[in-house]
Amino acid sequence: MAFGSEPSQSAGRVPPAVSVSGDEETANASGPPPVRIVYFVPNDRRSIEDYVERLDRVMTEVQRFYREGMEAAGYGPKTFRLDRDGQGRLRVDLVQGVEPMRAYGRDSSDKVREEVKAALARQEIDVDRQTLVIFEVLLGWEGDRAIEIGPYVGGGNHLAGTAWVYDDERLDARLLSSKAPGGYYGRPCSLGEFNSHYIGGVAHELGHAFGLPHDCQREAEQAKRGLSLMGGGNHTYGQEQRGEGPGSFLSAASAMLLAHSVPFAGEQPDCRSRPECRLSDLDAQFKGGALVLSGAVVARPRAFGIAALNDWAKIPADYDAVSWTSPIDDGGRFRLEIGEMRPGLSQLRLKVCHASGAASDFAFDYEVDSRGKPGLEVFRHRLLLDEALAAYAAGERAKVQSLAAELDRRFPDVPEVHRKAAHLLELLEAGPPRSISDLPAEDGWVSISGAKFGRASTGWGPPLRDQVPAEGQSQCFLQVGGKFFERGLYAHAPSEYELELGGKWLHFRVACGLQDGHAGSVVFVVRGDGRELFRSPLVRDQTLRTLDVDVQGIGVLDLSVEDGGDGNHSDWGVWIWPQLRRPTSK
Repeated sequence: MAFGSEPSQSAGRVPPAVSVSGDEETANASGPPPVRIVYFVPNDRRSIEDYVERLDRVMTEVQRFYREGMEAAGYGPKTFRLDRDGQGRLRVDLVQGVEPMRAYGRDSSDKVREEVKAALARQEIDVDRQTLVIFEVLLGWEGDRAIEIGPYVGGGNHLAGTAWVYDDERLDARLLSSKAPGGYYGRPCSLGEFNSHYIGGVAHELGHAFGLPHDCQREAEQAKRGLSLMGGGNHTYGQEQRGEGPGSFLSAASAMLLAHSVPFAGEQPDCRSRPECRLSDLDAQFKGGALVLSGAVVARPRAFGIAALNDWAKIPADYDAVSWTSPIDDGGRFRLEIGEMRPGLSQLRLKVCHASGAASDFAFDYEVDSRGKPGLEVFRHRLLLDEALAAYAAGERAKVQSLAAELDRRFPDVPEVHRKAAHLLELLEAGPPRSISDLPAEDGWVSISGAKFGRASTGWGPPLRDQVPAEGQSQCFLQVGGKFFERGLYAHAPSEYELELGGKWLHFRVACGLQDGHAGSVVFVVRGDGRELFRSPLVRDQTLRTLDVDVQGIGVLDLSVEDGGDGNHSDWGVWIWPQLRRPTSK
């Protein structure tokens, strides 16, 4: 085949919003529903020649990868189904986009899906109950250079989800073994490397559509098995076919999460119900260089295993989250051995896997010292502190008081636990916002998190004082760099807090950073009467930065957090201990 500046295209344009697949094959009621394949073409492009046959080969290859990965993990040769007609031909729903290619940017996943949803709704297909792979004709070429234009992402859960990926005339599982030139991925590469990246990308984004998180291989696995698919394995997929490396593999954690999911096992009892799960009798020890975490699970539906993702905070993204697993025995007990302790802050995320296919999440932030020894206290007091948090969320003051007293009694040598318990009581007793002139001062400085702001807005969730949203299993405490702070403002980008000063204050000081557990990118800005007084560099980590600004004569102080130019996903900016200095009284 010839490769020019633009991929060759079929003779006719795609008709608007139609399907070439015919009637949908009814899924076996006792088996998993098929993954639905959609072909999305913007209105200034045409379908690429032989796309049905090529996509069949791509998806069959990805099926094989998952089948072999599930079998290697001990779950048998399970894989997802594909929808085929009576002749065994892959069914593909072909949808004409309403706009030209350049109108669909990397952040256009919702736009593409809404157009697909509208098109398939005319066939009475509810895409919200499907697992979709949308192959988009949104990979452009400038000479021999590939330009990724449209969305390339995936998301979903154990029931259904969507993967947005690219099609190209070079995309073909037959070419995974090719060392011939003609591909491009950040640089000129072979056709085999091109397919490693983009077929690996299909497998990876489909994993997200199945609800899989990022996870990384262990050191001992890498030399023999390569990279975990849900870590960096989308870039090494199929390398072994060219003798260029061990390739990629499906991690044990990913296989555990897939074992009872709807796309792999069909509808399970209670799969659409919210699971209930509680950890108890939790114990943490450090043995043989590993964090040994044991305990019991009380769950409904039944839980059969735990996948643990140990994520080092020094690397902001979560691709480095090394995964570990443990079965749960008939008595509900488990024992995790988590190795590769890396000095610094880490977050251990536990995913308790239910027989319904759902997972319950728990997260622990902890620190490892320079000798590789983890702090164990958080694993011992976390469950009791979580009870206090639940009581706080329910407004049960007496219960919070009782649990705070128990935390003080059981953990007398852990001051931060006492501070957090006391802070929950403070939050329950917090009164309405007050004028800054009425707030108490300490050494001339007034903490303004309790002030009445003229305007307050955040990019996700409501503006919050002295806490952040309790999302999933994360706690509501303000925390940056592993340190807890009682005072501050939640400021998910884009956010703004505006305060009337009336020209009566001297200095403003504050610290700022990203809330722990969030890998966003933000910029902090302080303005006085519309004039920029401070602008931070781009913030991508959990390092706390401090500033002191002269505000003499300023009438209106404005605290803003902007996204870092890549969208505002996970941009949990926080202002820590914002304070104003009063003029000295004569």
